Amino acid sequence: MSRRSIAFLAAIATLTGTGRQNQPPNPPTVIRSTTQEVLLDFIARDKHQKLVTNLRQEDVEVLEDGVPQTARSFQYRGGREGPAPQDGAAPARAAANPPSPLRKINLVSLVFEALGAEGRRIAAQAANDFLANEVDRNTYIGVFTLNHRLALLQQYTNDPALLKRAVDRAMGGAYQQYAKDTEAEVMKLNSLGDAKRFRMLQPGSAEERGPQDASRFAGPEAQMAELTISVLTNQVGNLSIDALQQLIEAQAQLPGRKTIIYFSPGLIVPPEEPERLRTVVSAANRANISFYTVDPSGLDATSRVRLSEMTTQAMSDMDPGDSDAKPTNIQENLRFLAEDTGGFAIDNTNDARVPLRHVMEEVRGHYEVAYAPTSSNYDGHFRAIEIRARKPGIRLQGRNGYFALPMLDGQSLAPFEFDALKALDSQPSPHAFDFHAGVLTFRAGAQETECRAVFSVPSRALHFTGDSRLFHIHVAFLALVKDDRDQVVRKISRNLLFRAPADKRAEFERGEATVMLPLFLPPGRYRVEAVAKDVDGDAASTRKIALVVPSAGALSDIVLVRSFHPSGEDRDPTDPLQSSAGKVTPEMNGTISKSRGAAEGIYFVLYPGSGTSPELRIAISRDGKLVNSARANLPPAEADGSVRVFSGIPFSGFDPGVYEVTVTAAQSGATARRTVVIDVE
Repeated sequence: MSRRSIAFLAAIATLTGTGRQNQPPNPPTVIRSTTQEVLLDFIARDKHQKLVTNLRQEDVEVLEDGVPQTARSFQYRGGREGPAPQDGAAPARAAANPPSPLRKINLVSLVFEALGAEGRRIAAQAANDFLANEVDRNTYIGVFTLNHRLALLQQYTNDPALLKRAVDRAMGGAYQQYAKDTEAEVMKLNSLGDAKRFRMLQPGSAEERGPQDASRFAGPEAQMAELTISVLTNQVGNLSIDALQQLIEAQAQLPGRKTIIYFSPGLIVPPEEPERLRTVVSAANRANISFYTVDPSGLDATSRVRLSEMTTQAMSDMDPGDSDAKPTNIQENLRFLAEDTGGFAIDNTNDARVPLRHVMEEVRGHYEVAYAPTSSNYDGHFRAIEIRARKPGIRLQGRNGYFALPMLDGQSLAPFEFDALKALDSQPSPHAFDFHAGVLTFRAGAQETECRAVFSVPSRALHFTGDSRLFHIHVAFLALVKDDRDQVVRKISRNLLFRAPADKRAEFERGEATVMLPLFLPPGRYRVEAVAKDVDGDAASTRKIALVVPSAGALSDIVLVRSFHPSGEDRDPTDPLQSSAGKVTPEMNGTISKSRGAAEGIYFVLYPGSGTSPELRIAISRDGKLVNSARANLPPAEADGSVRVFSGIPFSGFDPGVYEVTVTAAQSGATARRTVVIDVE
């Protein structure tokens, strides 16, 4: 397998592009909607919950949106021992086109999220019970934690000692600090103490949660607590779903049956984006991944159903004009994720040994059927899959469906991406509002160069919805990176919902909705085609940008800085836009208007070699004449050896005109130089 396939924590694919060069019209992106094969695996059990291993192709019927499908292949996979026919029956036969032998590989991912002390104890016991089952030679297990991001603790292996150590690390790791920080805020919200109010998912155990009889909030404080409920729900939900989607995408191109055992007390789905859960289910089904969810809360004395009712009631109280209250049953979300991907949920029990044995049985033994859908209309709607047994007393357990979306250069599209892509292919190209997109290059390498893609839309250009208490905007971004042969080499997208108190609307309208995403590209020339979609306003704008990715260089691009904020404890040292001094928000508009606020300065990263300390000079010129020049003092180097420099420049005091800011770094006889052009109005 390739390094990209083995690296299950591959970075999210992202965009690139700098400059504002005019480009000739380009042909629309071709969506390959030719026949696609659906690979469907399922489990068969009898009325005694015993695995049934002797079904034939004619014993099973597969329907898609109620229409029978014709199987191209049908096979039972029973681990290293092969099928075990019952009652003298012949094993299931394979059709004319047998699947690849690589499909015999079974990958199992153990993922742990948001566990308190008691939850960690139960989850550790459950995970070790699962590992106590004999692991076949063709079954490989990896261990992950899910926090701000997905973290790998043990690469895929069938060594039980390594796996047990990884589980122990997961239960005692520092990643639990995020759950505790969230719990502290949740406890303040719980002190509302009203049965009609929200009571959040509690990632900590009883002894961590503290007293439950705190005094109630009242008036504006209660309203702000309710707003925080919404923010937490969206933030935590998006973090979880993004990380699960990342794991699915990383495994999508791998062969074999893939199983994710997800240990979590509940899955939060952003209330404003309930479709995100179905999108995860669809992606898992297309990638041949089954989820089994384990709620380590066990038989909690507090009814999860009651907590969900209170959550839904609180969200309804926040937006009384919304008669269609959005469901917030965090345990039901886990069950939906499991059952609709062909697995099952393990909850409301203090003994998970028997169901986890069933999980290992299903990893080892399952049926696999492949078919080409009779419908070739990939219009984005959800296609329901139903598997029926023609023999009585047989219960079949499989996936429930997928979004009928085309493949774009080997990558499936999410529903919001499909809508954005249609806008990108519209003729003439839509331009409903101002929209800036670009790519900033940082550490250059002969094999690949580190970049950051930046999308930016003035908030005032977007459609605001809400009432006298809250407002929100909903914007989606998508960009395609094409090489010099017009082939798509990367796709990047993000679907974002911003929500804030109504009294902050005027301040928010003066700002920008900005997204920054990582991207690694081989050196070369590219074209970036980007779209911003105002979801609530049903409007879009597009941009096409030229991009040159360097193969070497000691200087990054020069970044115009819209804002610079001191670094906090959550600083990401791998992000080149963050330094020990602060975090940069780029200004992608090269035209600076004093009326709307000028950029605060410039930012760049120096990658010095060994030897003498580099000399750094910043020069500003206008119409070819030097305006100002100065040597810059270098801050201390970061842990990776880079030097990250922010230089405040008072652009607001400049006379109108076009300026060039040039940074020159000299070291040991070598010189690196970068320039950025700024138009001051």
